[in-house]
Amino acid sequence: MNPFFDISSDEHLPDHELPLRNLGSQQIFAIVGSRRGSDYWGTSGSPSKTTYTNTTPEHYDRQFVYKLQKWKPIYDIDRLIEYHYQHYAATHQGEQAQFLKHMRYVILPMLKKHKNAEVCTELFEQWLDRQTPQTQPNPHTVNNNTIHVGSINAPTQFQQNSDHSVQTQHNQYQKADIEEAFELLKKDIAGIDKQIRDDFSMEMNYAVTQLTRDKDIKPQLLNIGNLMKQVGMGTFTNLLAAPIFEFIKPHLGL
Repeated sequence: MNPFFDISSDEHLPDHELPLRNLGSQQIFAIVGSRRGSDYWGTSGSPSKTTYTNTTPEHYDRQFVYKLQKWKPIYDIDRLIEYHYQHYAATHQGEQAQFLKHMRYVILPMLKKHKNAEVCTELFEQWLDRQTPQTQPNPHTVNNNTIHVGSINAPTQFQQNSDHSVQTQHNQYQKADIEEAFELLKKDIAGIDKQIRDDFSMEMNYAVTQLTRDKDIKPQLLNIGNLMKQVGMGTFTNLLAAPIFEFIKPHLGL
């Protein structure tokens, strides 16, 4: 099969499901058309002939590209990519870089070859860029400045106006705060559709895993925020009423 994707055992899995459909052991390679017989010439016809080829990992690559293009809504393809990324991370611990390489150097070129795939390609590249650490240029000028700050009770950001200076802002997430918010979320979604609950659980579980690895969980929090918007904010009475909501609200994109 293909190790980069979660492949279902169902050969008739609908396209809107997150796993890939099982393609079986063989695929149709070519069909030679049938030929009709002629009573006038006294010739007999011949049936069509189908040639098969063994299923390869490339067949699943093509299926994933097709699923990306057909995903609805298209702006939610992050959820599809994250699903398979999480599956690979769980089955190939410490090898997430291989998944990102496969996406960038195999899937992305295939996606770019398709017509009318500009939006899908842009969203796919944005996801890749968020997952790939960016190398910052070394500043040519170093300024050793001392900044005295009084009592500050709000997040503060400083930028020095220097040539070639690089501004980096780090969002610090406290694991306990995130877990508190997620526990409230779980209570709020207890009575909604199981598929939607599973989507929430996937994002929350992966976010907690990323936190333990000191990784940024911004993509997961934004995905959770999008899911909340789709369900309707009125559903999340426990979370909205809690003080923690004001902290996590901006990170959810709300």
